Amino acid sequence: MTTADTRLYYGWYIAAVSFWGYFLSTGTGFYAFNAFLEPLCTARGWTRTDLNLALVIGTAFGFSSQYIYGTILMKTGVRVLMLLGSIAAGISFIFIARVESLWQFYLCYSLLFIANGAYGGIVAGAAVNNWFVEKRGTAMGLATAGMSVSGAILPMAALLLIRYSGIENAALCLGLVILCFGPLAWMVVRDWPEDMGLTPDGLPSDTDTADADIADAGNPPAVAAGQLQIHVPSVRPQDAQWPLARLVKNSSFWKIGFAFGLMMIGTVGVMSQLKPRFSDIGFSSMTAMLMMAATALAGALGKYSWGRLCDRFAPGRVVVAMALFNCLGLGMGLIKGAPVALIIFIPVFGFSMGGIMSTLPVMVAETFGRKNFSSVLRYISFFLILQMFGYLIAGRSFDITGTYDAAYSIFILLDLLSAYLLFSLKPVG
Repeated sequence: MTTADTRLYYGWYIAAVSFWGYFLSTGTGFYAFNAFLEPLCTARGWTRTDLNLALVIGTAFGFSSQYIYGTILMKTGVRVLMLLGSIAAGISFIFIARVESLWQFYLCYSLLFIANGAYGGIVAGAAVNNWFVEKRGTAMGLATAGMSVSGAILPMAALLLIRYSGIENAALCLGLVILCFGPLAWMVVRDWPEDMGLTPDGLPSDTDTADADIADAGNPPAVAAGQLQIHVPSVRPQDAQWPLARLVKNSSFWKIGFAFGLMMIGTVGVMSQLKPRFSDIGFSSMTAMLMMAATALAGALGKYSWGRLCDRFAPGRVVVAMALFNCLGLGMGLIKGAPVALIIFIPVFGFSMGGIMSTLPVMVAETFGRKNFSSVLRYISFFLILQMFGYLIAGRSFDITGTYDAAYSIFILLDLLSAYLLFSLKPVG
């Protein structure tokens, strides 16, 4: 009789590193922009429109680069990309507060988005995916929670740093933090559990089991005498590599891509201008920032919760419920002069929108297989470029009507369309 191994499964360390990868990449590329926007306009004489264009350009470059990283991942693995990405991102962030001309700011911000994708995005998602199958949703939820937690912490931290040390020193401090992530990831991250004599989810290494991307549901692997038989989720026999020519003929590829791309339009459209919306209602600047932080924290809880639900129920049905829940939250945001509606909006919208980026990788891995995660997600990431329209819809809504109501109504319709696309998904055949 052997003694049970009570050590924490190493995959949870991978998830923890990915949490910080998501925290820094999303926090510095998106959320911290709230703190630097006004000081940079004052210091450089730029307009808000000038600076918001950096988000649009950065988004286009950032998500386009996910294809490149997905391709590189299949050859080099996660560690190298995380190390080099954090170095490039740290240097880029330091310089965004030091450049004097607008084109230089666009260049640095675009490089920041591209470099952030090398240690966040598909790379951090692949690190977690490689180590989990049955607990993939929970692990992905914990890792991607870093995105929302950054929204509660980094804008406030950046605001305080700018107030007491200036724009350049604030950017320097945050840039150095990003630089420190690379060596940490290099020391901790390993690409596959099999490289360490382990199996996905922490199953005993001496257990005779089949990889989830090889096992056929109808023909379970034989079990040697004296060995423990464990459950490995069935994986479809078509889990061989998915080239683009095959993907574009598959309806699930298009439905998953468009559904999550459309949901992200509303997410970034609301979150990028949530503090101004709260200020427009009549709250002070600090109170509005705290309310935005509360929404982001609700998103962190949502990322974990929706991911965990994907482990217990069919992921396709879970994401449909999430999209409908998002509609409910946005609907609460349209109700005027009702404090109760606002109280409901913050946790409901925050909780539902938080699950979008934690369930996307689960859906990709569940549909196309663990070993094909990077090769498929690199193409689906192109659909996420759609989120740049969220900035434009929200901005035009306010410019034309003086409110964000029209934008929220459009976002509700997009979420309903997403729910329909996800509900109509059929098993990959």
